Amino acid sequence: MLEATYNLFVKVMSLSVMASVLALLILAARFLFKDRLKPAWTYLLWIPLVVRLAIPWTPESAFSIFNLLPLEKEPAQTASIPSTQPMVGIKLEAGLTGGESGSAPDAGTAGAGLSPLATTPGLIPDNPTSPVNVIQPGTGSALVADAGWTPIYLLGLVWLGGAAVVLGLSVRAQMRFTARVRREPEVISPDIRLLFETCLRELQVRRPVKLIETRQLAVPALLGVMRPKLLLPASTLHTLEASGLRHVFLHELAHVKRRDIPLNLLTSLLLALHWFNPLLWYAVRQMKADQEVACDALVLTHLEPEYHRSYALTLLELLETLPGPISLAGAAGISSSKKEMERRIIMITRHKKITAKNTLLGLALIMLLSGCTLTGAKLNSAPVPEKSAPAASPAASEDKDTPASGVKGTLLGEKNGITVTAKPTGENTLLHEVTVNVRGEVSRTFLWNAGKDESRPPIIDEADLNRDGTKEIFIRITTGTGTGLYMNDIHVLRPVTLEELVVEDPVEALNQRLKSSITHRDNHTYVSAELDGKHMSKVYDYTEAAWGKKVGFGAIVSYELTDGRIVAHLAGAASMNEFPLEVVAVYGKDLTLDSVQMYYGSFVAPPLSEQEIKSMMEQRLPATGWTFGKDGDQYTVDFTDLPNGEGQGNTYKINPFTGTVYDAISGNPLRSLVNREAIDLWEISDGSKYQKELYKLLQPILDTEGFEPVSKDWISGFTGDGYLFGEVRKEGREFTIKADVFTSQWEEIPDPYK
Repeated sequence: MLEATYNLFVKVMSLSVMASVLALLILAARFLFKDRLKPAWTYLLWIPLVVRLAIPWTPESAFSIFNLLPLEKEPAQTASIPSTQPMVGIKLEAGLTGGESGSAPDAGTAGAGLSPLATTPGLIPDNPTSPVNVIQPGTGSALVADAGWTPIYLLGLVWLGGAAVVLGLSVRAQMRFTARVRREPEVISPDIRLLFETCLRELQVRRPVKLIETRQLAVPALLGVMRPKLLLPASTLHTLEASGLRHVFLHELAHVKRRDIPLNLLTSLLLALHWFNPLLWYAVRQMKADQEVACDALVLTHLEPEYHRSYALTLLELLETLPGPISLAGAAGISSSKKEMERRIIMITRHKKITAKNTLLGLALIMLLSGCTLTGAKLNSAPVPEKSAPAASPAASEDKDTPASGVKGTLLGEKNGITVTAKPTGENTLLHEVTVNVRGEVSRTFLWNAGKDESRPPIIDEADLNRDGTKEIFIRITTGTGTGLYMNDIHVLRPVTLEELVVEDPVEALNQRLKSSITHRDNHTYVSAELDGKHMSKVYDYTEAAWGKKVGFGAIVSYELTDGRIVAHLAGAASMNEFPLEVVAVYGKDLTLDSVQMYYGSFVAPPLSEQEIKSMMEQRLPATGWTFGKDGDQYTVDFTDLPNGEGQGNTYKINPFTGTVYDAISGNPLRSLVNREAIDLWEISDGSKYQKELYKLLQPILDTEGFEPVSKDWISGFTGDGYLFGEVRKEGREFTIKADVFTSQWEEIPDPYK
């Protein structure tokens, strides 16, 4: 067992070194030819690396780059492993160890040589001139057993244990996620299925692919090698327009078409063997980044050029919500690090068809890399010949995007004599030269992210945003849509000079202002957040996800103008598919954040509007027998004529800031309009059962924050707006909290009874 482990360890180490050399060559080629090599060929450059890792044997060649390295210069079967056969008179050569000369091996043992690791510092005997131990017949087993405790054998065991751990964790994560997804339903909408089948035919994908609606992910993904499933998040499925869904389907089916998931699975298995090599981990990450870009390029061949920008915006919007790429071995999706996102967008906006010149360049690079790295060094070869001059690269002239001459600006929007026009720049078609003209009196051109979207033109308003007595020009340009929130850029201009005023970035401000933590214990994930004294606690019953260390905000922000003030809406992300909270930020006269409020994150996030509350109540109440109204900042439902007189004359209220429906007289919370997973207390008539459910609903706050109830009946009363009081203790200090049972929003308050 020890000998087999050692043999395998030596071979893996040798392959790892050779693969590292190849990875460096590929990374260099990507850098040198990044503007000439198309995405599909850039991705194919990584295939020799996978082959190098997967196949331990390679033919000898004088052309091999490994003739320059001291690797595998001897036959692999002659590695110096202790044997049970007598080996007499073998000493280590001085030329190999740096010690004094010893006896040379005789003719019968000259071929045994040394393994590649025998010349590694720290892996040779302390006395390099001492002879190798002679193993006499009958004593071999004892010596092999003793050898198991030498450093080289221990290294082999450590490597084997590490590989087992990495592989086991990967398999466990894959199986657990697959089990959760197995319970998710297939999409049954006829329109969506028709669109999906159309995309299957368009890409000529003949394998059956299931279309699954899931709540396990925040972005679409493809799962499975033998029976692939396209996983669509519920939010994406119900909010993306048909064009956006088509982009998603084409991208995911491109992974099927290109057989990316089997390659990802094989790569993950190989990485488990080479877990100790950080360069290979980095190389595989770059390979998967190129994989995504190659899929984008394939999709673009099936889209008309005028739809390329729309595809880029769909990707940008989906990727901006991600904390990180999908890490499952048997999955692939619209994922990317934020650093790679810019590269993908630029590729999309500059996409051109593959030419014969580009194809020849890609083939030449792959053949060159394969020829010099997928072959082994010649055994006992003569001194390495002088390096020949590198072959001249094909003289391909680099195509550069240049602005089209005579391009006139496209009218994006107009209001009250203020016009916004744009034309694309030569460098990046997502950036435009945007010209703002105020009634023909003053005009100025800016470099903004903008584009022509007839369905959502720029919104132009005039309002005194900084309270200086003059109305500023407020322009909101939609740069992305599809998940219920618009991706906006905003610009505030002085009306006379069109000087652009600085507006505080809410993402940067809230990432510093919000205090939060994400912890894992007992197979649960605990999220705690605090903003200006207001808290929110949430418990998830799983830990497998791309969790962050704290709740963060991405670049997708929705802006609106309310009562002459700028209001920003931001969703806080705990992982790639969990958004526990939303923050509404109101700007002051200096265009910095004046007030911020944290709310429970849901499909319809608070604060709820009157129309949203009325619509949701209509779905839960009888068609007649009740009236809807407003009382201060709360909304009311009066029951006047329920069947059988049940609840007749009762009045209920709804808190728009929490979405909680509660009894107007007692203040008892009854149901939640935003937390669909919370129990409906409306139907519970038994008082003791109702109280038991209240304590159960508040348990996440205690578990997350480490609070202890001061007594068995620690709930002490109701506030009259859906909240209740509770007496808790932490670190010896007793205090009162005001909490909402359905959303786990709470804050510390003075004792209301003192």
